[in-house]
Amino acid sequence: MKKLLIVMVASSAIITSCSESSTGYNNEETANTQYDAHHEHHDNIDMNSTYTFVSISTAKPGKLNDLVRIASSPSEMMDKKVEGLLARQVSVDTARNSVVVWVAFDKKESMMDYLETEEGQNEHGNQAEMDSIIETFTMYDLSPQSQRLVPKH
Repeated sequence: MKKLLIVMVASSAIITSCSESSTGYNNEETANTQYDAHHEHHDNIDMNSTYTFVSISTAKPGKLNDLVRIASSPSEMMDKKVEGLLARQVSVDTARNSVVVWVAFDKKESMMDYLETEEGQNEHGNQAEMDSIIETFTMYDLSPQSQRLVPKH
């Protein structure tokens, strides 16, 4: 069941991460220009992920919105600063009072090197606040075996 959940989250993240390049165009010329720019961006980045971080957390009663906030923040901040962060998604399962975080990196060192900096440690969150919000936490350090991080066009 956990493997199925991880596959579903990863598939959803892949689709979501590049949806802007395939929707909402008024004409074919605009779509082609956007498509070319999107692929030019991806051509400059090695999109082969060798490390994926996944966590599944449940919130204490009444704390789901707080859990979403603290679970989203680290990957949002890293997305702006860590070149090796290839894709990310934070998803909420309201029925299970849970949040799933999925982040793909070019290599594990991209994440670890950032988290070892003072800035990375400060942005990762306050332990006392996390303890007051999180009921359970499970983390997975994964090595991708099959993947597609760019849209298939």
